Amino acid sequence: MRLLKNVVQRLIYERPAASASRVVSGESYERENPEIAHCLLYITRYTFAVNWLESGHRLRRRGDPMATRHIQRTAVLSLILAAATLTACSGATSGGQKPVSADDLVASLPPAKGDVDRITWNLTGGEPDTLDPANAVTTQSGQVVRNLCDSLLTLDANFNLKPNLASVRQETPTKLVLTIHRNTKFWDGSTVTAEDVAYSLRWSADPSKVTSFLFANVDSIKATAADKVTVAFKRPDEMFTSELANVVVLKKTFAEKAGAKLGTPAGGLMCSGPFKLDKWTSGDSITMSRNDAYWNPDRRPFAKSVKFTFVTDATALAQSLSAGEIDGAYELSASSVPALQKSKKGRLVFGLSSQSMNIYVSRPDGVMADADLRAALQRMIDRQGLARALYHGAATPMYTMIAPAAWPTAQRAEYEKAYKSFETSRSFDMDAAKKLVKASSYKGQEIVLAIAAGDDAQSRIAQLLQQQGREAGLTIKIQSMQPLVYAQAGYDATKRKGVDLYLSSNFSAAPDPLETIGFLYLPQQTYNYVDYDDPKVTKLFDTARSTFDGASRAKTIVEMQAVYEKANTVIPLVSTNTTTFLNDRLTGAITSFAYWSMPQMAYVGAAKK
Repeated sequence: MRLLKNVVQRLIYERPAASASRVVSGESYERENPEIAHCLLYITRYTFAVNWLESGHRLRRRGDPMATRHIQRTAVLSLILAAATLTACSGATSGGQKPVSADDLVASLPPAKGDVDRITWNLTGGEPDTLDPANAVTTQSGQVVRNLCDSLLTLDANFNLKPNLASVRQETPTKLVLTIHRNTKFWDGSTVTAEDVAYSLRWSADPSKVTSFLFANVDSIKATAADKVTVAFKRPDEMFTSELANVVVLKKTFAEKAGAKLGTPAGGLMCSGPFKLDKWTSGDSITMSRNDAYWNPDRRPFAKSVKFTFVTDATALAQSLSAGEIDGAYELSASSVPALQKSKKGRLVFGLSSQSMNIYVSRPDGVMADADLRAALQRMIDRQGLARALYHGAATPMYTMIAPAAWPTAQRAEYEKAYKSFETSRSFDMDAAKKLVKASSYKGQEIVLAIAAGDDAQSRIAQLLQQQGREAGLTIKIQSMQPLVYAQAGYDATKRKGVDLYLSSNFSAAPDPLETIGFLYLPQQTYNYVDYDDPKVTKLFDTARSTFDGASRAKTIVEMQAVYEKANTVIPLVSTNTTTFLNDRLTGAITSFAYWSMPQMAYVGAAKK
C-alpha cells in the first residue's frame, strides 16, 4: 500500500495545477493526460485486488475455503499486472528526461562526431557460449562476432541489403557469383582470398553448424577466380542471398589450425573486421581494439577499444547504466524501462525489430504432447495485459510465430489478412482455455517452464503464466536456469531435459519469414524441439524457397502458416522492439535490430567534438 500512496501523491502533487476558470470533464482529462489516466486505472485495480485479498482472508477465518481460493486466485493475477504498472507509474511524473515513445521508433542516433578511447558495452544475454561464427546465433554471440568478422553482405539501419566484403550477382536461378572487394585484409595483414571465402561458406554449411540449414539447396561452392566464388544450387533458392548478411569470412589457414578451439577463449579468431579480438576472459569480459588497417575507411571505428561485459541481472545493469559505469546495452529488460527513462546519464531508445517473446514446447514427449493442452495455452494468455503492464509500451501482442515486423513490406497486406484470423482464434478467453484443459489428457502433472535467471521481465511473465495457468486448471512450475545454461538449452536438447516449456525470445536475422519457419518446422532442425514433421509444410517451404516472385511466395507462406500453426508448438506472446540505452557522452548507435547484422560498435563515438 506504500507504493499506492507514493503513486497517488506524485500524480496529485507533481502535476501542474489546473486553471481555476477551466472545468475539465473526465473524458477530456483522459484524452489530454493518457499516462495519468492509465495509471489511475491500475490504481483502481490495485486497490480492488488488495481489498479482495483482504476479503479472502476474512472468509478463510469464517471457514469458506472455496470462496477463499477463487478470490485469492483472481486477486493475485490482478496484483501481478497492476503492481507491474504501478512500478512504472511511480516514476512517470518525476524528473529526468522525457520518456521515448515506443511508437516513435528510431533506426539510428545522430552520427558520432569524434573518437573515444574506450566504450564499455554490456551483453544483456550474458557471456557468449561461442564466437564460432557458424554457431554464434544468440543475440550476444552474434553481436560480438559482427564487430570482429566481416559478413559477405550487410544490412543498413533500415534493413536494406547492401554489398560488404563482397558483392553478389544471381547469374541464373541456380547460379550465384560473389565478387570480393579489392584490398580486403585480415588483422594479420594477409589478403582475403577467394579460397578463404569458399572455405568460410563451407564451414557454415557443415551439418554440425547451426547455420547449415541455410545451405540446404547448395550443390557446390568453388573459388572460380582470384576474386570470385561461385555457388551452384540444386534448385533455386531465394533465401540464400539475404542470408549472406549473416555469413562471415574466416582465414582458412587459421581456422584449420584452430580446429575445435576456433571461437573459444583459447582458440580465438582471425578475421578482417573493424575490430580485433584482444582477450576473452571467461566469466568477466571480452575486449576488442580498433583495426587501424581496416580496409573500409567509411566504417573506421570511433572507439579505440570496446569492452563487453556480461551483467545479466536487470536491476544491477540498470544501476550501472544510470551510474555511467557501463556506457550502453541492447535488448534491455522491460523491467528496466521505467528507471532508465528517468536517467540523467543517457537516453533510452526503441527501434524496429523482428524479435518476439514466445513459449516453446520444448520436447516431443511429456505432458505437452497433448494437442488440447497446447491449444489451451493459446487462449489462457492475456497478451494485451502482458504488453501493456510488463513491457511499458515496448511490445505489442502477437498471435503467430512470425512477428509482423518480419513481413516483407510489399506483401504486408497478404500476411495481415491471414493474421487477423489468428488474432481472433487466439484471443484471451479463460473459459475456452478451461474447456480445452478438461478435454485434454491432463491429470494435474507439473508443467516445467524454463526461464533465464536474473531476467526480471521473464520472471514476471512466468509468474503471470503460472497464475493464469492455475486459473485454467494447470500446475506450472518455474525453473530458473543460469544464463549460460539457459542459452545452451536453446539449441542443446540435453540442457532441456525435464523441461516442458521454454520461455525465450526469437528473431529473424534476415528480412525473410522463411528463416524462422525453417529453423522451427523442418525436420531435424536445431530449434525443432518437438520433432515436428509435416510433409505438406516441407513441400510448401521448398516451393516458397524456390520462388523469387514476392507475391507468389507470400501466398505459399500464408498457406504453410495455416498448417504449422495448428500444431501450437509455439505460443507467441508479444512482438518486442529493440530497447537500447546509450550514455549521453556517445552517439551514432544503430538502434534497430539491424545492429545484429552489422559491426554496430564501429558507429558509436563521441557526441561532441
